[in-house]
Amino acid sequence: MLRILLCFFTCQAFAQIPTDTWRTHNNYVNLKGVEVVEKKLYAFSDNGFFYFDKTNKQAVKLSKTDGLTETNLTQIRYNPSLKTLLIAYDTGSLDLVEIDSDGLPGDIHNIDFIKNTGTITTSKRINAIEFQDGFAYLASDFGLVVLDVKKSEIKETYQNIGSGGRAISLQQIAFARDSIFVNTPEGILGAKFDATINLQYFGNWHPIIDNQLFKPVQYPQNPLIVAPQEIETDAEGKLWIADGENGLISNWEGTFKAYSPNGTKGIINELLYLDSKIYAKGTVGNVFENNEWQVVPLNLIPTYSKDVIDNYGFRWQIVSNGVRLTDDISKQTRLYTIGRGSGNLPSTSVNTIALDQEGTLWIGTNDGIAAVVPARDIFTRTIDAYTPFNSQGRRILLQESVRKIVVDGGNRKWIGTTNGLNLFVPTVDELVTNYTQSNSPLPVNEITDLSIDKVSGEVFVLTPKGLLSYQADASEPKENLSDIKIFPNPIRPEYQGVMTISGLSNNSTVKITDASGRLIYETRSNGGTASWNLQNSTESRSVSGIYMIFCIAEDGSESFVGKVAVIK
Repeated sequence: MLRILLCFFTCQAFAQIPTDTWRTHNNYVNLKGVEVVEKKLYAFSDNGFFYFDKTNKQAVKLSKTDGLTETNLTQIRYNPSLKTLLIAYDTGSLDLVEIDSDGLPGDIHNIDFIKNTGTITTSKRINAIEFQDGFAYLASDFGLVVLDVKKSEIKETYQNIGSGGRAISLQQIAFARDSIFVNTPEGILGAKFDATINLQYFGNWHPIIDNQLFKPVQYPQNPLIVAPQEIETDAEGKLWIADGENGLISNWEGTFKAYSPNGTKGIINELLYLDSKIYAKGTVGNVFENNEWQVVPLNLIPTYSKDVIDNYGFRWQIVSNGVRLTDDISKQTRLYTIGRGSGNLPSTSVNTIALDQEGTLWIGTNDGIAAVVPARDIFTRTIDAYTPFNSQGRRILLQESVRKIVVDGGNRKWIGTTNGLNLFVPTVDELVTNYTQSNSPLPVNEITDLSIDKVSGEVFVLTPKGLLSYQADASEPKENLSDIKIFPNPIRPEYQGVMTISGLSNNSTVKITDASGRLIYETRSNGGTASWNLQNSTESRSVSGIYMIFCIAEDGSESFVGKVAVIK
């Protein structure tokens, strides 16, 4: 019997980011620096960057999704006369951010000269920034850089200024009297700051003994101030401290409090999904639940086996020379390794295995992927792995190092490699999309781990330089259509993303019509989720009104009728 469910405007509210969007899950508490920028306080960690707005007491995260060029900051400094915030990254790349009178970021101009130059073969890390006469002076691991802020270009670089013309790392800069001083691992060097002095010549730099230069900072005593890295004073005379353990600390409201946004803590090495929660393990335990990260002791994170149990109850296990198959009852074993008749894997170096919804085992190696279709008689006859090919006859992910494979609610495969994140159709013979640092917020191309929130379909992506997540358009299907959600609803003019229908049964048909019944869009769900890209529909943007959403289960036994409002 066909069962019809009705839903109007009450089914839109639950905590989930829009489909086809990214968000960062970086570290905002192990801070490295802080800067007063008009009415805002900007602070950064190794991979997290944010500002705190005293007006509304909100901490706002900033990332590549906001126009920043990269992720891993090493220093920030603000020039109030030029209304410019200078951001340095560990690659040597520089962002000049225009700042308005309230401290909000505007246009961003990138300078990639240091990053891309081949003349600097050592570390390009920027350690300190000081402004002087409209120029920014940057102390780096390779020397001193002079940046013309107004022209957004590098004016000079002074290298090999150590004793005898040796290369030397510069940690701090100071201007005093008529001279410029730099702090190095070998002591302080000083030179007369004059246009007639060639700072490129090491002989013009002299060892300096001065106890007043680069004195250690004295920090206030407070239980929250555990590992202070930097301190600034705002226009009200209040202290703002970047603490390496507890984040952004200030006495702005009287007593010292913490003002960092929610995020992970410590260095993350591994992800896992258990009991509807995402766990991030490393130097500290983190758990993502109810849209927030919380620290959890490592010994309280659930343990789990990386072995895979197939539909016949056989165990698949990664070993040093391939994958071992075991029948735990009969104790029969078989090794899948390279060579026909021996498993036919593309490589003996296996990094990941995953079982999909059809019972196929997918194997990720240092030379691409392979798949095995298990059978009950797999121990008594030869069943080799096969390698998928695309329509051009090329082996999928040939010579790619596959780090992790996860299966989404639509049985599609998310495959993380050293060259990016890939989404394939269920049969893995067609690439749906590929994400790299050049076309997404990924800080680097290397993917070290993946995990999927099976309820929401959010894909968590771990890289060596930070953790991100992507809201995919697939989730685990529901048994019926009793818990469908439509979001956002209503769709306002400023929203430029994707409308999502979640809570569907597998392969449901979704039709969207206008109020007169004219069909606007039709699709099928990926597992329990379907989406409507409004950017590809001029019809929905041209006319305000109510649109009808009809969802029908694959077997036709159940249907759902909902409404969404589009506001022009």
